[in-house]
Amino acid sequence: MNSYDFIIVGLGTVGSATCMNLARRGYKVLGLDQFSPPHNLGSHHGQSRSVRRAYPEGSSYVKMAIQSWELWRKLEKDQGQQLLVTTENITFGAPQSPALIGFIKSAHAHDIPHEYLNGKEIRQRWPQFLLPDHFCGGLEIEAGIVFPELAVSAFLDEARKSGVELHVDERVEQWVQHPTGIHVKTGRTSYEAGRLLLAAGAWSRNLIGRHADILQPKRVAVHWLKPPDIRDFAMNNFPVNFWQVPVDGDPAFPEGYKEFYSLPALEPEGVVKIAFHNGLIDGDPDTMSREAGKDETRAIEKVISTYLPGLIDSPLRADVCSYMMTPDNHFYLGRLPGMHDVFCAALTGHGFKFAPVLGELLADLLTDMPSEIDITLFSPDRFTTQLI
Repeated sequence: MNSYDFIIVGLGTVGSATCMNLARRGYKVLGLDQFSPPHNLGSHHGQSRSVRRAYPEGSSYVKMAIQSWELWRKLEKDQGQQLLVTTENITFGAPQSPALIGFIKSAHAHDIPHEYLNGKEIRQRWPQFLLPDHFCGGLEIEAGIVFPELAVSAFLDEARKSGVELHVDERVEQWVQHPTGIHVKTGRTSYEAGRLLLAAGAWSRNLIGRHADILQPKRVAVHWLKPPDIRDFAMNNFPVNFWQVPVDGDPAFPEGYKEFYSLPALEPEGVVKIAFHNGLIDGDPDTMSREAGKDETRAIEKVISTYLPGLIDSPLRADVCSYMMTPDNHFYLGRLPGMHDVFCAALTGHGFKFAPVLGELLADLLTDMPSEIDITLFSPDRFTTQLI
């Protein structure tokens, strides 16, 4: 049986980054994936991901975002290609919107360049947006867009160059803790490692035993629209935008807010990307439809007609992503409770922008090294009382 210091199951967003970081530290690493990343079955596809630093969810996220920006630039130099482009990012909401308040607090606390705009100022600058009169916006002046398929390929290329053994199209069937280490059985053979990281996205749920009820796989329908005039929705005229809109009594949005976002049209295809951020429905990644349902498309069309009327009647196509969600929507990073040598990483639909630093932080965790950033917020231990 071939033996390794670490086995990483899942070579998407965080698995590929962790492989790279462990190998650069001199460890013997095996990476396994049931598909051949980058692919369009998980959550690392879709042409673009927003990158911002004034994150409303807490200081741990902001520190990771700031550090990730620098690491994206370093990865670009290592690869000799552009992975991250700079653009603006704006959060829309009522003045009391938690997302807007969180953005402003975060930007102030961490000295992130930003503007606070009222509805009139927004409409004058970007007439593409149709806002309710009382809505405001928090604009992060230097944010960005990262290209996910290129980024995953870059992580895997760097991992391979650093000595990682990458096995694709090889599905993990089970793992077992033995006195000598972790035994991992795939559809082909078995392997052994000192420690194991489960980073298989929505498929990790099948591998974490009694903790499976904590992680819930969700499906996300993402739509792309071809605007009649690409200049109105190109990156220099149309910022990445996130909306938090109050809704009353809608069981699909128990938080009391409907959240959605859109990203500008990028060359060469020139399509605007739009999707909901919450109100997601359950979706087993092995059995769910990979096509957007009529209800999902109608919901997006309603958003377009209400807030982005310049995209009405634009040719539309759709794709489906798989997310792995936690009850509090924060990441799930660390040792599986009760296990010393088995770790799990789930990014709950908003982790791609942090991939470079998460790869470093997980490499620290796996090797018992101290980290500069406190990630106790993401510890799986926070849910242990729910398993008793």
